[in-house]
Amino acid sequence: MIGPHDLGSQRVESSGTLHEKGDRIHTFWERQVHATAMLLVKKGHLKVDEVRRGIEFLEPDFYASASYYEKWACSICNALLEHQLLGHTELGIELGPEEDATQRFSPGDLVRVRPSSAAVRWRRPHLRTPGFVHGVCGVVERFVGLFANPEQLAFGGKSWTKNPLYIVRFDVKSIRDFDVGDHGDDQVTVEVYQPWLETASPAELEQQKKKRPPAELSGHADCKRAKHEHEGHDHVHEERATVEQRALEQEPPCPAIARALNALLLKKGIISAEELRAGIERVDEGDRNRGAAGRQVVARAWVDDQFKARLLQDANKACLELGVNATNPTAPTQLVVFEQTPQEHHLIVCTLCSCYPLTLLGLSPDWYKSREYRSRAVREPRKVLKEFGTDLPEEVKVVVHDSTADCRYMILPRRPTGTEGWSEEKLQEIITRDAMIGVAALPKSL
Repeated sequence: MIGPHDLGSQRVESSGTLHEKGDRIHTFWERQVHATAMLLVKKGHLKVDEVRRGIEFLEPDFYASASYYEKWACSICNALLEHQLLGHTELGIELGPEEDATQRFSPGDLVRVRPSSAAVRWRRPHLRTPGFVHGVCGVVERFVGLFANPEQLAFGGKSWTKNPLYIVRFDVKSIRDFDVGDHGDDQVTVEVYQPWLETASPAELEQQKKKRPPAELSGHADCKRAKHEHEGHDHVHEERATVEQRALEQEPPCPAIARALNALLLKKGIISAEELRAGIERVDEGDRNRGAAGRQVVARAWVDDQFKARLLQDANKACLELGVNATNPTAPTQLVVFEQTPQEHHLIVCTLCSCYPLTLLGLSPDWYKSREYRSRAVREPRKVLKEFGTDLPEEVKVVVHDSTADCRYMILPRRPTGTEGWSEEKLQEIITRDAMIGVAALPKSL
């Protein structure tokens, strides 16, 4: 089953601006989430694969619209709930009330059922509103009363808020895919909790009676996500790519789930304020000096052929000679280095998430984490390279390395001619982070 995270299996069209989504200093809350993840792994409370799994199981529309570290925060919360380090009730209270218990609708009111994506706060919800009425207008027939929040009951067995419940009547002919036949006046009622309802107008209801809702609503029903089938493959509508790119381009505000996660971990003493401060300092260092360790390794390989041979054979061991720990701080990863040659050009990507040689290159750029790069780097690498200014001759083979498990990759760029006799320090000044990813090539001569 192909999930929303498996971008190499989905076609994403070029935005034409991928190369422009470069570096930025991450916001404080993003660095805080990153540091929190490293601390939890170090303390044995979390595994990287748990974070990955949690992200993979996010509701698809939320996966597309949430920022990178918002996904991290959501997944970490889920894992800590499973380990019973956090409780559903205390996390819900920390997040704040979703909806007050005040009755907002009365019999006869015109309402619209909100799309499923509107019900997602930070995880795939427990849905008690059937998908066939998502986005459909109806009439409130009855206010039933106040009931325990089923979403809260589904996750932890306790409810700390009440939700108003209504019976809503819908015209069958207004519901997509329903067989109306000659019975256009048939109706169906559905029980709908208040958080799923919004006010509709008489004009909207009348228009709906005349014409069924279009196949594409503002949000897709659970089992009816807009999708094309084309000769053995499918791809999700490009609106999702647009949403995700916009989320990446904008400096993301701190989401409630990230604030709640941090507050609870500190309040419960799972991590201390001093540990978090020190962790953020380490992340800050990687954010400011991206690629510093990688440049040191590349420069040494350029001036020392024996070191280069050891680096290409066992990069973790070779890096230790320079005091560089090539293993990622959250997992015992193996660094593999590939050398650019006149015959082969190497490029790295992670199609499933955004695995990256963090200790060598620092925090990854936004474009590396984007849906577009993760799809196109394996499907059309030459076009991607050209957008980054790297136009390769046809005779040069492109080899893409997809970091899908416990390896991290780094590229050893070709050394420009004219740099013979340069010191390692001077050589480091011409080595770029993008050249160590493979999207860029260094000048042939200087």
